[in-house]
Amino acid sequence: MDINIVKLKKYAATCSVLYVEDDELIRSATASFLGRFFSDIVLAEDGLLGLATYNKRKFDVIITDINMPNMTGIEMIEAIKKTNYEQAILVTSAYNDSENLMKLLDLNVNRFVLKPFNNKQFLYVLYKIAEELTFSKEAALHQAQIQKMSKRSQEIVDQIDVGIIVFKDYKIDIANQAFLTLGGFNSFDTLELEMPEIGVLFEEATRCISVTKNEEFIKSLQNIGKEESKVRIIQKGKTIEYQVSLSALDEANSYVVTFTDITALHNAMYMDEHTKLPSRKFTLEKIDLLKQKTKSLTTIFMSIKHFEHIEKIYGKKAATALESAFSTNIKKIREQFMPETFIGHFNKNMFIIVPPISLNTVLFLKGLKEITLSSESLSLRKQSQEKELKLFINVQTKELDMSKELSEIEVEFIHIFEMM
Repeated sequence: MDINIVKLKKYAATCSVLYVEDDELIRSATASFLGRFFSDIVLAEDGLLGLATYNKRKFDVIITDINMPNMTGIEMIEAIKKTNYEQAILVTSAYNDSENLMKLLDLNVNRFVLKPFNNKQFLYVLYKIAEELTFSKEAALHQAQIQKMSKRSQEIVDQIDVGIIVFKDYKIDIANQAFLTLGGFNSFDTLELEMPEIGVLFEEATRCISVTKNEEFIKSLQNIGKEESKVRIIQKGKTIEYQVSLSALDEANSYVVTFTDITALHNAMYMDEHTKLPSRKFTLEKIDLLKQKTKSLTTIFMSIKHFEHIEKIYGKKAATALESAFSTNIKKIREQFMPETFIGHFNKNMFIIVPPISLNTVLFLKGLKEITLSSESLSLRKQSQEKELKLFINVQTKELDMSKELSEIEVEFIHIFEMM
């Protein structure tokens, strides 16, 4: 969880913050903390005042509590999302509340911090929000600059490190060097000859554009929100994710499209820091994608037995190391038996494994069940402990009904782990 303070201050300098919190002590202390980085901070005592303040002026970021008098944080968010669905919002709460969490996810809110705040975690989330907003503003600035350019100012456009293409009547008219590089083309002529329909470049992925024809690509960008205006491209065996933006030019049926690399931001949001596995959100995206391909899905659920007791006795650091070692063992079994298998870290001590559809999982499952961990190998032994502590795992296989809504499947995952 590395935070570049210099960059944070740079990003935060251009971001305005509305902080809504009814607890005066928390509001005052948090505002003081935020003031070290953000210069434009406005406070509100409840959701009603927060909404009134927001309606007077716009803010780059809203930080809000949930339970407040007069109007709750969720009610305020619902009202704000009606006018600005893309508004960046960070929700703070004193406890986990699955019902409110589902409501917030439905409102496209996916950033949460529990109170009392862990300053480093709180700062990291703010850093990622400010960074994303800065990237978005820079991309918008790039687009504004591009629209003022002459149609043939290729040399200037090539100096911009964001991928840019210009469409005329759904045919590629201009492509800058950054786009040629991301597509693996050595020249514009090669692009025209080998891939006149750029959608062939894009990998199929949830909440990403994966159409083939240029016309379909343009129309998709016109009809979907920013969250889904993304593409994924395989480059030298690695998946790179780009935020895509569309602007219409004055010339009839002409468009400029920009591609901004957001892979680092995506990985920070979608990959678990310790296990190096796809996070809960990424795992659910994978399931959502598979819903389109199959009616049922063999899914393996794994956890370490008595993990909570281990964490209580040996500490959080040791428990985290145990999870990391466990994930490494699962990855080894995957490489040995089924390299294409998906492994996700759904939550603490919750591992979800999705083998390739229609393949026999007997040997793979046998390998998973034979995974062994010990306190000695993981440095979990206490000096007073004479005997090595043997650790055991839970393994359960389930056929998922993929006709269910994704939210229902998510709840089912939680229930399965609770029963293990």
